[in-house]
Amino acid sequence: MSAKDSQLLLAQEKRGYTNVEAPCPYFGTCGGCTLQDLAYPDQLAFKQQRLQRAFAPWSDLPPIELIGLEAPWRYRNKVELTFSQVDGHVALGYHAARSFWRIVDLEDCLLAPIGMAPVWRDVRSLAERTGLPVYHPRTHQGFFRYLLLRQSHATGQLLVCLITTPGHPEAVEAVGRTLIETHPEIASLYWGTTERIADIAIPETLTLLHGAPHLDDRLGPFRLELPPFSFLQPCGAQAHRMYTRLCEVVGERPGAIAWDLYCGVGLVGFYLSERVQRVYGIEVEPRQVELAWRHAELNGIRNIEFRAGRVETLLMDRRFWLQEAKPDLIVVDPPRAGLHPRVVGSLLAARPQTVVYLSCNVSSLVRDLQAFCAGFPRYRLRQVTAFDMFPQTAHLEVLAVLDRTQ
Repeated sequence: MSAKDSQLLLAQEKRGYTNVEAPCPYFGTCGGCTLQDLAYPDQLAFKQQRLQRAFAPWSDLPPIELIGLEAPWRYRNKVELTFSQVDGHVALGYHAARSFWRIVDLEDCLLAPIGMAPVWRDVRSLAERTGLPVYHPRTHQGFFRYLLLRQSHATGQLLVCLITTPGHPEAVEAVGRTLIETHPEIASLYWGTTERIADIAIPETLTLLHGAPHLDDRLGPFRLELPPFSFLQPCGAQAHRMYTRLCEVVGERPGAIAWDLYCGVGLVGFYLSERVQRVYGIEVEPRQVELAWRHAELNGIRNIEFRAGRVETLLMDRRFWLQEAKPDLIVVDPPRAGLHPRVVGSLLAARPQTVVYLSCNVSSLVRDLQAFCAGFPRYRLRQVTAFDMFPQTAHLEVLAVLDRTQ
């Protein structure tokens, strides 16, 4: 579906809900939010209706609970901004609605913590003073590309990463010095470079210019050390609720073996570690696995083990899950595309008593749940709980629980 068709469909779906004046001056121009013109209770009702339609194939669907956020503004712990040029000046902001090329120059974002906007406004001004050009995605020429900002919920400190094309270290160092002098809340300042043509804010080289190599943070009871590009849910309060609910629906399983697939920095496994005998986490990105081990050590968690590799590949080792680590419980949190078909087959063959599926894409979630309910052994959908991890947008995070019936 094209971006224009998606916008038209969204406009049709929003009919029947009460419109309010969007508080953000960039609403409608910026592509970041699409529901600011609905009062928050109506946003939740809109998302509930979408969920019910997505799960229409189930004749015995359990009631779907949708958990909202008490303060649906300023909730994001990370933002990624793109450099551009607008009216001859350096711009820094989000992509415009329905555009891959245009950038909306932002003075503030109502989803970002208050302390972030002064930093990116100063970065924009300092970048312009260097006289170096911004990167153009059509010509693939220019220097300044992206700015990443993370804020610690625990300390309020910031991690900043400026991403450019290679070269001009003296200009970057000058920007960095001024930024640190102006903003003592910056605990870490990185410079990343990339020559990739793809519009992805992940550098090929990364240099620490100032401060600690990581940002100290917490989620629930767990200490975290976050480098620039480790994954963390954007809203810490909702993430803690989601992982806590996961533990509640799993219950106490003192002798159980649990798998945490697509485990990232290990958070799901850490929450589960207090409920089960042992957890095995699998993650494709080696740096995330190293970070997961570090977090386990930091939090004194001993009954967890991590392995690096593609889930669909590692699960082909039947000896692992038939002898060493036959699972009673499996938690999956895959990318938006959902589970690889080989993963579904391997999980069915492993015959866990319970499968918990976390998803940010309801379409792929429903497809994969249908495969479990139609396969062998058979599974029954016991619970669906949605968490409004992304207020003001149409996105949700969903937790679905399957129990084996055969």
